[in-house]
Amino acid sequence: MIKQHIVTLFSTLLFTQAGMAQATGTFTDLRDGQTYKTISFTNAQTGTTVTWMAQNLNHKVQNSYAYDDDENNREALGLLYTWEAAKKACPSGWHLATDSEWAQLVNQFGGTDKAGEALKSVKGWKEDGNGTNSSGFNALPGGNRMAGGSYRVLGYFGFWWSATPTGEAGKAWFWDISYGGPDMSIKSKVWRFDADMLAGLSVRCVKD
Repeated sequence: MIKQHIVTLFSTLLFTQAGMAQATGTFTDLRDGQTYKTISFTNAQTGTTVTWMAQNLNHKVQNSYAYDDDENNREALGLLYTWEAAKKACPSGWHLATDSEWAQLVNQFGGTDKAGEALKSVKGWKEDGNGTNSSGFNALPGGNRMAGGSYRVLGYFGFWWSATPTGEAGKAWFWDISYGGPDMSIKSKVWRFDADMLAGLSVRCVKD
């Protein structure tokens, strides 16, 4: 029996970002057979290895949605989840990234002023908003689903839930990357805001 019903295969490909070794790999979710790319790196503060999914989660659960309710958007973008759905959607042995884990990831790749460029994919962002993906994280501008059910900003913004509530009723922290827009100085920035838990945002899972 495969431990925790997960198959994880790490490749031998290593590369360096800001002097830190990273490993790429794959992980197969046996619930639905989908395989995700992963990145692993050493937490500079604790010395422990951290492994993130390098693709948005695409496992269907209640209150998860394809952008514009178009199933064709799932393969590249994954699904958009309400906060409660997001907390339950990651496979066994993985969990929805916490607010502090997001902060650690962003700090690992340059901090809030610079990490966006390293985290963003090399294509898919509008108006020359693409990144370098030097992190291997491959953040995509998957837009979001409003609490009322409308969809918006595909190609312009990526939004990812954290598992951490803000302390205000019905709100949780999320992390946001922008295409840049008229002020391209924000092209490389990463933002942290609060959102209505009924909104639909992308999900990245972290290995336990």
